[in-house]
Amino acid sequence: MAKSVEEQLESTLNSIHQIETGGQRYTIKDRELWRGDLRILDRRAERLEKQVARQKRGGIRMQRVVPL
Repeated sequence: MAKSVEEQLESTLNSIHQIETGGQRYTIKDRELWRGDLRILDRRAERLEKQVARQKRGGIRMQRVVPL
């Protein structure tokens, strides 16, 4: 089942927290592993925060409609 926008935001914020506390890369034995790209995660979090705010307001609002 697809995650809700709130769940996606929480997951993204957890990923950002992991990078901030544990670093972007780490090694296990002789392998070097990278976590997600912090810049991309920041942009995703901003976009998801806007979507959550929009949902809480009740969706997209239109102020004016100009007939064609």
